[in-house]
Amino acid sequence: MSFKEFSKDIKSGVIGSNIFLYGEEGFLTDWAVKGIVESNSSEVDRKYVVTDLDGETVTAQEIVETANTMTMFASTRVLTVKNYQPLIKKSAVTETAPILEYLSNPNPSTILLFYLEPLVSPGKKEKLNAFASKVSGLCSTYNFERLNPAELKSFVNKRIRSAGKLIGARDMDYLVDISGYLNNDSEYDLYRMESDLTKLVNASDEDTVSKQLIEEIMVGDKDRFVFNFIDYLLAGKKNMAMQLLINTISAGENSKGKGNVFSLASTLIGQFEIMYDSLELDDEGMPIKIMAKSLGVNEYRLKKAYAAARKVGKSKIKKALIELYDTDRLLKTGEMDKNTSLELFVFNW
Repeated sequence: MSFKEFSKDIKSGVIGSNIFLYGEEGFLTDWAVKGIVESNSSEVDRKYVVTDLDGETVTAQEIVETANTMTMFASTRVLTVKNYQPLIKKSAVTETAPILEYLSNPNPSTILLFYLEPLVSPGKKEKLNAFASKVSGLCSTYNFERLNPAELKSFVNKRIRSAGKLIGARDMDYLVDISGYLNNDSEYDLYRMESDLTKLVNASDEDTVSKQLIEEIMVGDKDRFVFNFIDYLLAGKKNMAMQLLINTISAGENSKGKGNVFSLASTLIGQFEIMYDSLELDDEGMPIKIMAKSLGVNEYRLKKAYAAARKVGKSKIKKALIELYDTDRLLKTGEMDKNTSLELFVFNW
């Protein structure tokens, strides 16, 4: 069952006393654990009736004994077990049999909650192990997968509105696109999304969250540099590209090298490689979404690269790459002055 079913079940009070949570989206798992704890204990008695066990070290006997222990402070005890090892890897029957026996006849005054963090949860193409499958059948089980587009937009909209702000449909699409959350194998999760949304609403002086603000907050410094740098080159504004380069290198030298010339050369090489590859794949008739998946890059970054590549053309991109490869090599061997290396690239464009 998904997080939607979980929401309905916990609101209607039919979630049961045996619960098993797992899945790729750790934010939702943590949200569910918090919801179960808060709905079954008060803030006053929580420290007496809620017990958290470390699944990496706890034994089946300890879990069962704790679950069967009555609490004097409330009618219900909540027992959570995070990353219980037999749910993750094959274990001896002595570790699994007592748990299955307990789940078949649980203590009605105890809520036993097993949950797995994303790193140890089975992926989309993986299955629960034999023991976990049996546990799943004896529990109210919820698989918190990554959100689909509609669910993600609802997640974003709810948090923006709760901060007293609004976001337009196009800007919402842009935010979702630029986040890369929906990309296959994306590492951007709901924790990062919530963090970015908090930054957005705190930085906005207006009633609405704008595209410009989204770009300022959610595009990384290196990506912002490379997008603007290439845009200036395409517009024939070499002086502005040069000034951006100088400012970025200077800022990097004042912040432990985050914008140093070696890093910027590598960033430019990466972007020009994506530009060249996008034209190669375009010749094969491949759509943008499939290109992004094939190249393993954020779809927003791919779109920017592809749009620029179509204006530049393969031959000039190839020439630029050869020059950047040479620059990178000479920088690393110390044969080229780091203060003028990328400036020469701009001059030769």
